[in-house]
Amino acid sequence: MSGIRRAPSLPLLGLALFALLVLSSCARQGGSEEAAGRQNDRAQGDTAVQTTPEESTRSPAKAAPRERSVPERTVEEGARWQETEEKATPSAGEGGFTAAPEASGGAEGAARAIAEVRFGRHGAYERAVIEFDSPRVPRWSLSSPAGEGYSRISLPGIETVRQAGGRFGGRIMDGYYVVRDPQGGFFVDVFATGPFRYRVLELRNPGRLVLDYAPAGGSLARPLPVQGERNVVMEPRPGQAVSGTLVVSGYSRNFEALTTVLLRGPDGSVLSRKSVTASAWSEAWGYFETTVEVPPFRGEATVLVGAESPREGTFQGVEVPVVYGG
Repeated sequence: MSGIRRAPSLPLLGLALFALLVLSSCARQGGSEEAAGRQNDRAQGDTAVQTTPEESTRSPAKAAPRERSVPERTVEEGARWQETEEKATPSAGEGGFTAAPEASGGAEGAARAIAEVRFGRHGAYERAVIEFDSPRVPRWSLSSPAGEGYSRISLPGIETVRQAGGRFGGRIMDGYYVVRDPQGGFFVDVFATGPFRYRVLELRNPGRLVLDYAPAGGSLARPLPVQGERNVVMEPRPGQAVSGTLVVSGYSRNFEALTTVLLRGPDGSVLSRKSVTASAWSEAWGYFETTVEVPPFRGEATVLVGAESPREGTFQGVEVPVVYGG
C-alpha cells in the first residue's frame, strides 16, 4: 500500500488556484500603473517646457533692473492712457486751478523711478505729465512761490530718472528740469513763460502726476531765473541789488559736477570767486549753493556761473547782471 500516491485534496487545490489568480491580477495592475506613470511623466515634462520661459522671467537672477521695470508701451496703451489723462477732472474749485503756494499728495514708497515726462496742449491750459514705474503715484510735495514763474515738485522717494529735462515750447509752459535733491530723491522744476495758476491730478495704472498751467494775466513779481545749456541760476535774479554776502544757488551739469561762481565788477575785474560741487551732473541736473563776498562797487556787476573750458581756458556759463545795494 506504500507505493500508491494519493491525489491532492479538493481544499488544497482550490487554495492554489486562488493564489494563482491573485498573482496574475497584481501583475496586470502593476503594468497598468507603470504605463500610467510613464504617461504622467511625459505630461509633466511637456508642462515644464512650456512654463520655463515664464518662470525664468520671474527669477531674481534674470530680473530686469528696477529702473527698467516699466514695459514698452503699445500704441493702444499709449492712446488709452492719453485718453484717461484728457478726461481727468479736478476735484473742486474753479476748474481746479489755484494759486496756492503749496500742495502735496501721493503714497509713501509707491514708486522709485521717473519713467517719462511729456507735454500736451489742452485748449485753455497746458499739461505736463510725470509718469512713474508703478501703478501708483509716490509721495510728492509742490512749491509754487507767488510771482516766481515756476513750480517745484519734490519726489523724495525717487531713486532713478530716465529724463533730465527739456523744452516744452508752450504758450505758458516753457520747460522742465529734473534735479537730484541733496536731501534725497529728486525734484522737478516746471517753468512758465509768465504768471500762471496750476492744478495737480493723480492718475493710476500707471502712476502719473499731472500738472496743468493756465495763464493768470498780469506780470511776474520777479524776473525768471537765468537758464543756460548747462547752468541755471535760481538766485540771484537779473537786476537784483546785492551787498555783503551773496547766496548763489541753482543747478548745473558741468563736467564732474564742478561749478564755478565769479563776481565781476563793472570794469571786468574779478571781485570774488568760489567753486562748488553740485549734487549730480551725469544722470540729471545737480543742485548747488554757495556764498560769495560782495565788495562795494559802482554801476552794474555780473555774476557768472559755469566752468572754465579745459581746452581754451575761457569761462563758459550764464551771466546774471546785478547792482550794488549797500
